[in-house]
Amino acid sequence: MKANECEYCSGDIQPKKVTVNYSYKGKLVIIKDVPVGVCQECGQRYYAAATLEKLDTMAQNSDVAPERISVPVMVMSP
Repeated sequence: MKANECEYCSGDIQPKKVTVNYSYKGKLVIIKDVPVGVCQECGQRYYAAATLEKLDTMAQNSDVAPERISVPVMVMSP
C-alpha cells in the first residue's frame, strides 16, 4: 500500500478540511475545518493522531464554543 492509498479500496487520499460531528460524554459537538485525508473513491477519512487529540480537547472545552445551534433529536419507532 502506498502512502496516499486507501487501505479499503486503494483510492487516492487527498487532504481536505471537513466538518466533524463529535460525540463526547453524551454531548454532540460540531467542529468545522478539521484537516483530514479523504479517499477520493470511497470517502474514508484518515485523521492524524494530533488532530484526534485536538478534537478531544476541543470537545472537552465545548462550553466556550463561539457558536451554538439547536439540533432536533428523534427516535425511530418500529
